Amino acid sequence: MIKIRDRWVNVPAGGPLEFAAREIYGDTQQYVEFNRKSLHKFGRNEGASTTEEDVSHNGIEPSHPSTNALDTITSTNAGDTTQTVRIEGMYLDGNDDFVFSVQNIALNGQTEVPLSQNLARCTRIANVASATAIAGDVYVFDNASGSTNGVPNVTADIGNVMVQVGQTTLSAGTSIAATNYFVCTGFYAYVGAATPTADAVDIRFKIRDKDSVYRTVTVLTISPTIEAEHKFEPYLIIGPNSDIDITAVTNSGTASVSAGFSGYFADIIT
Repeated sequence: MIKIRDRWVNVPAGGPLEFAAREIYGDTQQYVEFNRKSLHKFGRNEGASTTEEDVSHNGIEPSHPSTNALDTITSTNAGDTTQTVRIEGMYLDGNDDFVFSVQNIALNGQTEVPLSQNLARCTRIANVASATAIAGDVYVFDNASGSTNGVPNVTADIGNVMVQVGQTTLSAGTSIAATNYFVCTGFYAYVGAATPTADAVDIRFKIRDKDSVYRTVTVLTISPTIEAEHKFEPYLIIGPNSDIDITAVTNSGTASVSAGFSGYFADIIT
C-alpha cells in the first residue's frame, strides 16, 4: 500500500509500479490500484514481407469497428460441434467507452453462431473450456457479408482468428477498457524457424486512442540471427480506451516473425 495525497491505494511500494501510479495521478488526478491481473500477449506472422503487416496469423489486421459489429463465430471444420471456446474482447457502452467482456460460445462447425455479446474488439479466442482439441481455425467476425465453409467472405470483417495449431489467437495486440490503464513493461521479437529470405525486419510497437490513428512508440530491428527485446524504463503507461498493435516489415523478401509484450493492468478507482 502507498499513500497518494490523502488516499491509501493498493500499489506495491518503492518500485516502478508506485512511480507509474503517482505519474497517472499527477497527469490525470485519477487513483489506480494494481490488484487484478497481468497480461502476456503473443503473436506470429508466418509471412511478413516488405508491406507492413500486423504480427498476427497470416498478417490479418483484426477489425476495429466503431460499433459493436463483431457478432458471429464459426469454425473451418464441420466436425467442431462439441467444443466451447472462450472469447475475450471489448464492447462499446452508451458512453462510447470500452467495456471488457468474456463469453463462452459453443461451436457448431461451419455453421454461423451468434455471440451472446456483440463486440467492437475481439482480443482473444481460446480453447480453454473444452477437453477436445478444435480441428479448424475459428473466426469471430462481422457477419454483414457472411462466410463460406467457416471462413468470413471479407477479410476486413475478421475480428480475430483462433489458429488450430495453437488452440488460441496468435495476434500481438490488445485493447484497454475505459476502467483501466495498462502499464507495459516491455516487448520482444524474433525471426522464427521457417527459412527466411529477408535480411532484416523492423518491428514497430504502436498505440492509439481508439478514435485516433496509431503512433509508433518504439522500433526494433531484428534479423534471422538477431532477436531483440525492449524494456520500458520507466514503464510505458497506456491510457483507457486504447488499442495496442505490433507490426512487422522486412527490408526485402519474407520472414516468419514472432513478437509479444507484457505488463500490468491498473484499475481506476473513485
